[in-house]
Amino acid sequence: MLFGVTGLGSAAVAVALPALADDLDLTTGRAALVVSCYSLALAVGSAVFGRLGDLFGIRLPLLIGISVMVTAACAGALVDSLPALIATRTLQGLGAAAVPALTLAAIQALFAGDGRARAMATYSGVGATVNALGPVVGALLVDPFGWRPVVAIPLATLAAIPLVWRDLPTRRQTGATLDPVGALLVGGAAIGAVLSLQAATLGGATAIAGLVLLVVTAPAAVLRSRRRPHGVVPASLVRDKAARRSLLTAASLPSAWFGILVAVPVVLTESGWSGTGVGMLLLPCAALGVIAPRVTGPALIALGAARSQLIATTGTAAAVALAALGAARVDAAMLVVASLILMMSFGLGQPAMTALVADSVPAHTRGGALGLLTLVFLLGGSMGAAAVGGLGEVIGLPRALLVVAVLPATAALAFLRPLPAPHPQPQEIP
Repeated sequence: MLFGVTGLGSAAVAVALPALADDLDLTTGRAALVVSCYSLALAVGSAVFGRLGDLFGIRLPLLIGISVMVTAACAGALVDSLPALIATRTLQGLGAAAVPALTLAAIQALFAGDGRARAMATYSGVGATVNALGPVVGALLVDPFGWRPVVAIPLATLAAIPLVWRDLPTRRQTGATLDPVGALLVGGAAIGAVLSLQAATLGGATAIAGLVLLVVTAPAAVLRSRRRPHGVVPASLVRDKAARRSLLTAASLPSAWFGILVAVPVVLTESGWSGTGVGMLLLPCAALGVIAPRVTGPALIALGAARSQLIATTGTAAAVALAALGAARVDAAMLVVASLILMMSFGLGQPAMTALVADSVPAHTRGGALGLLTLVFLLGGSMGAAAVGGLGEVIGLPRALLVVAVLPATAALAFLRPLPAPHPQPQEIP
């Protein structure tokens, strides 16, 4: 539930973008920065919070992150300019980063074997359901009240804390260390990746600067893993082929989801749909999210993590291509079918990639590795929103969606190649 509510920070706000753009006198592309900056901050903070979970246990960092998220959400609902809104949304994303990184680590700590696979399928299903409800919730709020209550939705996390507080692990991992230089390099790479897609909204100079930052910091972060094998980028994660391919899946699934989330409201509202109508149109996705774990959990156990990711990334690429066709034709039914295919692919792919990454690293770096996985996952979402919001104004939304489809298609091709036999990682004896 906590994971799903943080996802609402983007899903619900995506529906409110047209109203926000009108209120603040912005283009749709500039308004989409409100989604992409949140997703970017969410990504950058995840690697840090994952490592803090190893160092201090899960409970305390999670409480700090939620406190920052709620405070920033309240502030964001009160601002009157795009720069101020971007600042509060960035801070909100940094706080919210604690939730996906640390809840994933909690599941890995509390479950094992097939039970872990079923728990991850349920986790993904609930998160996807709440995310799918985001457009509905956003639409129900934005039509009568405007965009401001939508920004304040993370207040709902306060109600969920008492439900999970007692079960959150507090045990610290021995051997875990903080790696501030590695965190800065990873954060720089994430920021550069998103800025490089913002030529249309922030200008060519900003996009070039982002590309340079990405080219410099990404290789440096990988090289640092050799000097600090248990740092923010664990060396075992870099060496493991299955884990590397899983990181590609982690970027492709949310890039497709956030790309469609930005595109669908824009396409339909420009053709006369109301915000409520758009939200209700996507309601079947929420219903599918409730049912999906009953299928994806057993499928993950039967197929294994690698084949599950092959199916998930193939389905994701097909879904985005179908959404591009639906956007070109302004076909609501086609857009819904694309969203449903993506929902099932998401529900199968997320637990599969998490399982492969968690098994590729020692126990005392698992929180950090899952934080890095979450960073890549959320960076993918930010890139999807940025690609559709930024490139959409230059080449049109259908072509921008086809650009987004390249990433899951590449991931699917990667999983067509056979993987070497896994090498079990040494586990810490309790």
